[in-house]
Amino acid sequence: MFSLETGSIIGLTLLVMNLWAITKILRSHEAVAVKVLWIATVALIPVFGFTFWVFMGPRKEKIGEEQLNPHL
Repeated sequence: MFSLETGSIIGLTLLVMNLWAITKILRSHEAVAVKVLWIATVALIPVFGFTFWVFMGPRKEKIGEEQLNPHL
């Protein structure tokens, strides 16, 4: 079905995406337990774990108006 080159490109792309996700997870401000669960999900279920993390993973907190200019 796939040639060796196609499989290698797909595998390398998946590896890069997972490493990027793991790096973002490690740099997040979430609790250690949350980080461990997300990394395990991304590492153990590569395609679905990465996709799940993209849509459901930790998000940056939105900055409220009062945090932007507390003197108002």
